[in-house]
Amino acid sequence: MDAETRALLRYASKLTETPSLVTDDDIELLRESGWSERAIWEITALTSFFNFSGRLEAASGLPPDQIPEGAESAEARDRCERRSKK
Repeated sequence: MDAETRALLRYASKLTETPSLVTDDDIELLRESGWSERAIWEITALTSFFNFSGRLEAASGLPPDQIPEGAESAEARDRCERRSKK
């Protein structure tokens, strides 16, 4: 996994698990890893949205999303192929 992706996942995990502990230093680490201001905004917005919707679904008693057995994600497969060519 590249440094850019590791930084994104660290930030998204922190924003999900302990949002009150996110600081300017966390944002700076994203910048230093190559993320643009727009990308950082999108990472924050998407992480926050999915945290919100997941918690709302859980509190409402809705069943979690189900991934059909045997389903493959073309996006995940394509991304792995691109990374292996680097």
